Amino acid sequence: MRFKINSLIVGCILSCSALSAQESSLETSAKKWINENSRNLGIQNFTQLKLSFVRKGNSGETLRFQQMIKDVPVFQSEIVLHFNKEGKITYTSAESFKKNVTEINTVPSVQVSEALQKAHIASKTKGKITYEETRLFVYLTESGETKLVYRVRTNSHDHSGSWETIVDAQNGNVISVKDVALYHHSHNDDPKPKKKNKGKTTDNKKTLVSGSGYIFEPDPLSKMQAAYGGQYADNNDATNASLDAARTLVTIPELDLTAGVYKLKGSYAEIKELEIPSTGLFTQATNQFLFNRNNQGFEAVNVYWHVDHNLRYINETLNILCKPLTNEGILWYDPHGKNGDDNSYYLDGRLVFGEGCVDDAEDADVIIHELGHGVHDWLTNGNLSQVQGLSEGCADYWAQSYSRSLNQWPSSAPQYNWMFNWDGHNECWDGRITNYTETYPGGLIGIIHIDGQIWASALMRIYNQIGKEKTDRAFLEGLSMTNALTGQQDAAIAVRQAAIDMVGQFGFTCGDVSIMTQEFTAAGYTLPAYNCLLSTDDVSKKENVEIYPNPVSGTLHISLKTGKEEKVEIYNMEGRKVLETTVINGKNTINVSDLQTGNYILNIKGINLSTKFIKK
Repeated sequence: MRFKINSLIVGCILSCSALSAQESSLETSAKKWINENSRNLGIQNFTQLKLSFVRKGNSGETLRFQQMIKDVPVFQSEIVLHFNKEGKITYTSAESFKKNVTEINTVPSVQVSEALQKAHIASKTKGKITYEETRLFVYLTESGETKLVYRVRTNSHDHSGSWETIVDAQNGNVISVKDVALYHHSHNDDPKPKKKNKGKTTDNKKTLVSGSGYIFEPDPLSKMQAAYGGQYADNNDATNASLDAARTLVTIPELDLTAGVYKLKGSYAEIKELEIPSTGLFTQATNQFLFNRNNQGFEAVNVYWHVDHNLRYINETLNILCKPLTNEGILWYDPHGKNGDDNSYYLDGRLVFGEGCVDDAEDADVIIHELGHGVHDWLTNGNLSQVQGLSEGCADYWAQSYSRSLNQWPSSAPQYNWMFNWDGHNECWDGRITNYTETYPGGLIGIIHIDGQIWASALMRIYNQIGKEKTDRAFLEGLSMTNALTGQQDAAIAVRQAAIDMVGQFGFTCGDVSIMTQEFTAAGYTLPAYNCLLSTDDVSKKENVEIYPNPVSGTLHISLKTGKEEKVEIYNMEGRKVLETTVINGKNTINVSDLQTGNYILNIKGINLSTKFIKK
């Protein structure tokens, strides 16, 4: 059986013992902790722990140690330690560590090429291969056997999904084959596929320029405060005056320009033809991508802008490094895939969107939900967890965090808490919510998309009280401490710990930690006791700054002793920057009389000091 290999293929990667070289000044301290706790962790004398990933973030430094047997990694088995900025261990995670593996021969009898061929047959590869990866692992089967296996990941253009095939590396038997793509709702909700006309494609290298395009921000119903129906309905992708008026004209920061041809490709994302239907790449002779929704190019622009905008927010506004682990750090996306079905998915640095009923790529909730799975994947170095629907809840939160920040629906409206306002909550499917009233663990029913609503709803209650940026930052930093088997309760502990480790920075206060504790506890999570104190460094910083009066009505005075000019930013409690200025050594004043009454965070960037003040 032969398979057509196309230029989109990532390649067959055999990773028997190759783990990226990582270094950290905290490795010795981490290994000391592991050695001291080896008995409780259940570490066997024939296994080793190798530093596989180091992440330095806003809340400190996270080290991941991969379990190895004779230089072969044990599948999804690691110990994670997080150090705060004072070098103290504040969080550990070992749920995924495999205590029950046995010592085996780690020299494979089956060749990589044979395993790859078996995987393509088992997963029913069809058409051009768009991705394949083969890695050697020690694997613990569902029955508790320890085996040496090849884990083969494949995608093909004419067979939707992202397929994982586990092949026994000693006898060539296929142990399992399954679609491991992360979908935005259950397959059971899929209506019949919708087919559309095909387009042509062009591919070029990049010189980056800006442009403009029409998008839905985040969807036509939310922008126009309308209910689904009448002119505000899918109607087989037809447009009308109402839906055209619901578009938003935006600046596209980066487009690829080569030989007078513009393409949706930049530093963060790139359009690709990954699955059928083949609709093209929508290259233009102009940088104006001005489509309406009955043109297939509209969805292409909508996905590109939202993905680019969101990744810029994470990487540039929050300054949290978060990019795909594949494709040289560029997210690939296909706005029209899934053979036209009504579902979408993320996996391995790729997003694919279906077209059944409302096109998924028209709803920013779907786009950012799927991107949220990617964020979870990248922050954990490929150790995303779906235990108790964790990643579904994370992705729902991430999408809702953006949509709610647009302040379109009043809190009294049901749509305020809806997920997928345009794609769901209609004849297409039921959608989801972020004011779910079930609690952990009694409310878990074993369906990941439903169970994840507990986690997303708890996060959104915190968001409503401490604001978007702080909740987002704690969420991302905490998520980076988790592993492939982390459940909702341990994720809550990690997110709160990230906030504790950032108190005194980015506007975080002990009051914020208290709110997080209250809301997580109300959701049913059991959290350990904690201490929330300013660090020695933060106390020292505050001694160099005096801010008064507080509360303030008109002029805020800042006395600074740093000896240099510093940038000052003021944020409201929704995380939006409302004022920016500079201050110098000595006494300074800032006119805050135009600010609305309420609480604000003043951040002095050069010394990483944040403090709260009240505008009366």
